[in-house]
Amino acid sequence: MEENYDLGKYVDRLYSAAVKKTRDAQAAQDIAQETFLAALSQLSRGKKPDNLWAWLLTIISNKYCDWLREKYNRPQISFEAYPLEIAREEAADDDSAEKLEAIRRELGYLGRLHREVMIRFYMYGQTVDRIARDLQIPAGTVKSRLNIGRRHVRKGVTDMENYTRQSYAPDTLHIACSGGEGLNHEPFSLVPDSDKLAQSILILAYPKPLTETELARALGVPAAFVEPVTEKLVQGELMKRTDGGKVYTDFIIYTDKDRKATFEKQLAIAEEHFGLFWEEMEQGLGKLRGKSWYQRQTEHARAKLELHFCVKTLMNAHISVRDEVTGAMPWSKYPYRQDGGRWIAMGMQYRAGSGSESEEDFWKYGVDGETGFEERNFRDARYLEGRGYGTFLGGQHVDYERMAQYVKWFYELQEKIPVEESALSARLLQDAESLIEQGFLRRAESLELDIPAISRAEYQEECSLSGEYAEKIAVRIREVLLPIFESGYVRLPAHLKSVPKWQQYMFCGDSVPMAVIYKAMEKGLFLDGVKEPLPAFLMVYDKA
Repeated sequence: MEENYDLGKYVDRLYSAAVKKTRDAQAAQDIAQETFLAALSQLSRGKKPDNLWAWLLTIISNKYCDWLREKYNRPQISFEAYPLEIAREEAADDDSAEKLEAIRRELGYLGRLHREVMIRFYMYGQTVDRIARDLQIPAGTVKSRLNIGRRHVRKGVTDMENYTRQSYAPDTLHIACSGGEGLNHEPFSLVPDSDKLAQSILILAYPKPLTETELARALGVPAAFVEPVTEKLVQGELMKRTDGGKVYTDFIIYTDKDRKATFEKQLAIAEEHFGLFWEEMEQGLGKLRGKSWYQRQTEHARAKLELHFCVKTLMNAHISVRDEVTGAMPWSKYPYRQDGGRWIAMGMQYRAGSGSESEEDFWKYGVDGETGFEERNFRDARYLEGRGYGTFLGGQHVDYERMAQYVKWFYELQEKIPVEESALSARLLQDAESLIEQGFLRRAESLELDIPAISRAEYQEECSLSGEYAEKIAVRIREVLLPIFESGYVRLPAHLKSVPKWQQYMFCGDSVPMAVIYKAMEKGLFLDGVKEPLPAFLMVYDKA
């Protein structure tokens, strides 16, 4: 064989031509190999083609015809394509379209590095040199990526599908956070309730780091759709990337089992040791009711102020005991985020077909941490803020994204500003009926504020009084609460290092405060005769 007949540089082109003919990665490899061997045999016997590539194409066409004759003369059953047993006479049907679809699907699952060169080579017919030049990488790197890509495609076409349950019955992930949200409501805005893909990626990448290809396969979607989502979540600091390029969810996710691990024990503690909690709580309420700023509130507003005071006091007493186990986390330890916030995310995972609505008997004992909505220099108020806890007694879920604007409206109502002189949009004022249903407003002769309004100094007085009795209650309940922190805490995946310890214990005792409040209501000791909804919310202001 003469030296100028170098077949090596035609190997990839032969395989590409075979794939275009057969639409079958495995058959294309066999045909290309047979073509190569036939060409070597003829050249060694003295064959001297004028146009080597045209001659090779003739050989590959003959091999392709041989393959077709064998394909249609001998029935075949593809167990990969048909997981159930099928009749033998149906096996001779042309399955090239299905195989082509399988190849395209497997190309979609490949990561960006290998997918790009495979598509350029096999779909666009670009040469190795052209791909190397366009991507500015060595030709050897292109060939290496092609080889790896072929192996993955061949294995994927051969193997049966291995989608996870998350691909066909996806769990739901609700994002929550502790701290101050970002400028665009991060982290909530990073994973909207409607974004099932982002939720699924975070759920799957929680137990261990995964590549985008592994995520794509598990979800049954192309990697090209997964990659921009993971990049957004990494940039948004909900995910991290390992040195090896894998991604993982960088916050704690609570399952139903995590949330309810000590729930029954907590209810039993509130029932059995109610007096340890309520004796001090009742004394604190007595002092609250003696304050002038409490007495000037309307009857409805007083009830909401009492609820706010009780929730704050009992929550802080519980947290004081928890901090003995986990250590306290001051605000100074909260990380600054790129989005301008200082938050620590957490996630609530719900199985498909369920949700927080199906866990009403559990969530009625839950409390959202105190949230603040601050505004400055509005009308004659140099400081304006809404402070509140989310509880089941509050009725409908509050639209926190609009609450900062609502607080301005609340102040206008307190100051008797006529609607026609309002500094707020007409669209916002249309929410009156919704806010009446949620217990923030009421309609008498005119629309009125129905929550407590106190000055900043008065709010600090409430905080001091609450802190005083939280300490007293914590001393009394310490011995009965500590045992529930010994079990039921969340075990984290080994690679997850950023989760503060208190989050592992968050659900160990957090149902106790509301369990105590419900027991007091049941006994007629608290909020007797008061009807829901009852938001634990107050407006704080400081006039110029």
